[in-house]
Amino acid sequence: MAKLRITCLEGQHQGEVLEAQFNPKEIEVDRSVPWQLQPRKGPGDLEFEHVDGARMAFELLFDGVETSKSVQPPLDRLRQFGSVDTSLHRPPKVKVAWGNAAGAMPGFDGVVEFSQALRGPIATAVSRGELPLVLGGDCTLLIGVFAGLRDAGERSGLWFVDGHADFYDGESSPTGEAADMELAILTGHGPEGLVDIAGEAPLVDPAAVAILGHRPESLGTDVAEELGYVPGAIERLDAAAVVEQGAVDVGREAEGRLAARSQAWLHVDLDVLDSELFPAVSYPQPGGLDWDQLTDLVRPLAASPALLGASIADLNPARDPDGTCAAQVVERLAPLLAPGT
Repeated sequence: MAKLRITCLEGQHQGEVLEAQFNPKEIEVDRSVPWQLQPRKGPGDLEFEHVDGARMAFELLFDGVETSKSVQPPLDRLRQFGSVDTSLHRPPKVKVAWGNAAGAMPGFDGVVEFSQALRGPIATAVSRGELPLVLGGDCTLLIGVFAGLRDAGERSGLWFVDGHADFYDGESSPTGEAADMELAILTGHGPEGLVDIAGEAPLVDPAAVAILGHRPESLGTDVAEELGYVPGAIERLDAAAVVEQGAVDVGREAEGRLAARSQAWLHVDLDVLDSELFPAVSYPQPGGLDWDQLTDLVRPLAASPALLGASIADLNPARDPDGTCAAQVVERLAPLLAPGT
């Protein structure tokens, strides 16, 4: 069985890994997920509220008799991971992983199957010099997209315009859904069968990723927790910062940074929009962009000579019974993504 590994995600010891000599007998995780009864025009309905912070506890045993090696080095590293880092003024965030997370991911086989089906058409289109546009239910489509880009010989960057960081894994995700973790998978953190679907991981260099428009840590403990998993190599700017700095300027800067180093793919998750303006997504949240800000942000990215293609995800028709939100997507984004515009 694979050994439990603790990876430091930031600070002076970023990237250092402690591997358990013996796996723990058990891991205890405590977490609550509150739901709240929301008043409706009709009967009340339960609505997801937030995810409280989780507490994890386990015991690790180190024995130097069997290996004839001192146990002091791993104990020192464990102590470093739990001590205040002078560069952060707090202990660093760490990632605990044990074995293959595939079994904890509902629909794992379906994600692999869909990704394999999508990679071929993407590779063909890009090899022909075409700019594919992919419309999908959720952001897991990016796994197939980047597998196809790899097949076409492209080492692409990613403009990731999304209300969430999507950087959970099989252990940390509150839902276990692949749509919680596809950016982690793309950058090499996730279950075998997906991170290595196109060969050597990662599918995309973390330094070639820009997360734009995500919700700020102040929105809730669940948001802060997820953002804590994002490595420092990934550039990110929350929705409030996009508005403050000007969406046009943010888009131009992000375009220039990735275009200077590689080609890039543009992905838009519609939950980057504020839930009051656009409720037709799976996990609506307040504090997002409005349509003008989103189009200002996307315009320079869509017009970039480095663009390899684009994708749009998370239009939930169950929350758009009259098609109003779908019409807004076409009206606002189609002109930016149409050839020659």
